[in-house]
Amino acid sequence: MPRRYGYFFLAPVVLFLGAVIVLPLAHAFWTSLHRVRGLSTTFVGLANYVRALTDDAFWHSLGVSVVFTASSVALHLVLGLALALLLDQLRFARTAMRIAFLTPWMVAPAVGATIWLWLLEPQFGVVNWLLRAVHVVNAPVAWLGEPGTALGAVIGVDVWRGVPFVMLLMLAGLQTIPAEQYEAAAMDGAGAWQRFRHVTWPNLRYLTVVATTLDVINTIRHYDIIGVMTAGGPAGATETLPVLLYNTAFRANRFGDAAAVGVLLLLVVLAFAAVYVKVARLDRIERT
Repeated sequence: MPRRYGYFFLAPVVLFLGAVIVLPLAHAFWTSLHRVRGLSTTFVGLANYVRALTDDAFWHSLGVSVVFTASSVALHLVLGLALALLLDQLRFARTAMRIAFLTPWMVAPAVGATIWLWLLEPQFGVVNWLLRAVHVVNAPVAWLGEPGTALGAVIGVDVWRGVPFVMLLMLAGLQTIPAEQYEAAAMDGAGAWQRFRHVTWPNLRYLTVVATTLDVINTIRHYDIIGVMTAGGPAGATETLPVLLYNTAFRANRFGDAAAVGVLLLLVVLAFAAVYVKVARLDRIERT
């Protein structure tokens, strides 16, 4: 069969990807070069990028994104690995426990955020009721109404939803570790911590880098939870870059500036994607 026939088979996929990925990205970049106010469009070149990079709001949102992403990813990794180790050791109700821990991940982000919005409600929320019942707090706490607690609250909700993803990857990695390595370590008198340090962790090191990189890419561009729970407030305490993009476009009606923020956010995501590709390539070389 001539090689050109292969291109005909690939053409539908290439056209589909071009329609849903390439064209929207090209349109977003083109929009970022214009000043858009309603139906009025004026070409301004790189002025939107200059405005974004010299605007304190952009750097504030970038800082909030870094704190939100770093905190969430670190907690995803620690708790996800701990739950994976727990599930790997279970000998009963293993399937039921896996489904229970995976449930938050199966819930749509907007739905989960709405549920937590009710749970954290100052006057009638379950969280405040439980904390007052055990005398942790004496008065209702406005978790989403104060800058000092709002960011921590949305990080907590993101951790609740994001831990199962890392847990699933780590559990898959744990099940590929040869049992002979643990048996040899036990024969040498290694304790639980030594087995984890010298057997489990070295086998999970590559998977940890991959999981962390993918989790960073997914978390830094996340909008749903913050958009539903705080919309970037109070006083910009939870305004990450995706939230700034949304607020700039649909609340301030500055689509050109919002498109510039979106392109800058895309560059940040592509930087982490490049790290993932490089790590995967190095691992492939080591394996061969």
